[in-house]
Amino acid sequence: MHASVHASPLRRSYRTSACALRLAAGFLLCLGAVPAYAAETECVVGSKAPPSELITACTSAIEQSASSSRDQAAALVARADAYARTSSGMTRALKDLDRAIALDGKNARAYRLRGDLMREGGGDASKAAADLSMAISLDPDDAEAYELRGVIYTGQRRLERALADYDQAIRLKPDYAQAYADRGVAFYLRGDNEKAVRDYDEAIRLDPDRPRTFTNRGAAYKKLGDLDKALADDSEAIRRDPKVPEYYDNRGLTYAAMKDYDKAIADYDQAIRLQPKPNFLTNRGDAYQFKNELGSALADYDAALRLDPNFSLTYNNRAVLFKKMGERAKALADYEAALRLNPGNENAASGRRIMIAEIKKFGAEPPRPLNAPSERSGPSFDCATAGREVEKVICADPQLSVLDLGIAESYARLVKSSRGRFAAELRTAQRDFLAERNARFGKPGYDLRLALQRRLDTLRDAAH
Repeated sequence: MHASVHASPLRRSYRTSACALRLAAGFLLCLGAVPAYAAETECVVGSKAPPSELITACTSAIEQSASSSRDQAAALVARADAYARTSSGMTRALKDLDRAIALDGKNARAYRLRGDLMREGGGDASKAAADLSMAISLDPDDAEAYELRGVIYTGQRRLERALADYDQAIRLKPDYAQAYADRGVAFYLRGDNEKAVRDYDEAIRLDPDRPRTFTNRGAAYKKLGDLDKALADDSEAIRRDPKVPEYYDNRGLTYAAMKDYDKAIADYDQAIRLQPKPNFLTNRGDAYQFKNELGSALADYDAALRLDPNFSLTYNNRAVLFKKMGERAKALADYEAALRLNPGNENAASGRRIMIAEIKKFGAEPPRPLNAPSERSGPSFDCATAGREVEKVICADPQLSVLDLGIAESYARLVKSSRGRFAAELRTAQRDFLAERNARFGKPGYDLRLALQRRLDTLRDAAH
């Protein structure tokens, strides 16, 4: 079972300025002089005026009939930059850039900004790369255009071309921190983790205020097996920006690699609180599975697939859980789902072969009762003495059994850490849940699986 590393190296939560280009980690490095505020806002790229004022000034410049095509194009680029810095101005920005290029086909800034905005907005990456290539042909000394095209190539996993672009950006601008940071990502994805660390080191030396580079360096250290350094970098990223969920997820992965699953789960909890994502839930499910808390693991995998039914890693890791539960048919189905989504998943392919062989030899059903003490995969009670119909149903269904076990595990952890009135209220709530379960089971409208899942979710929320 393999947890995924989500360094999120290419996420950019910014809008790009045509003159100053906002760079990959969301930092702003302004090139060239920026005009000081004047009584009347000037329509120039890189102005520090509020976007609304700049849009008004540029609109006036564009509408002046005496303006040349080149001047109009320059004003359109400046207005596009302003639109791009507003919450809903992407479409208007792109329209302005189309007009600018139609008026002045040699405006390198227009091509650079349009290419980066298309990339940022999730548009056609090939068209975005073509725009950046045109910007480079018009201005071969534009380090930012090379860097941004490198980001597109990295996203396409065209790593050699990406590295060539980052190299050129650094040759043109040796103190270009973002180019070092993004080249580190390309080296990381290529498996050259020592080179990645060296580039991250240089990026941080040039600009220490980049938390994403710390967490990315931590991911490279993990690959190199230096978990103490990875933990330090993950923690530094969180210290610098505690609102980014990926940083907690990455530190959780480091703790999991250290086999400190409780601390890993605490970090995954925080990541999920900030933004529920399938990879965060899957990673937490893995930690619960390593702790042999199978009910909690199954709940997380199911929740991850509700968020994204096409997240292949979850199917692979849930298949491992089903195998532990003796549910060979379900494990096989999950391995096959993982392979349909990712045919290159060697773990799923191997698991599928093993399941086919085991089903052929032993059948699809568990070879013995799931409540065997050595497996801890059955319910929280002894099925041999189960008297209530609801208990017999739970014993007969492996997924219900593992949910019941998850409730018992979560309840026990919560009671152990609670005191006084809260502990008493917790015991009362658990008795009430069991009483309602026993009374309502079998009646119209009662969904036992849903009730168990909700109780498990409630207990886990209370713990956090």
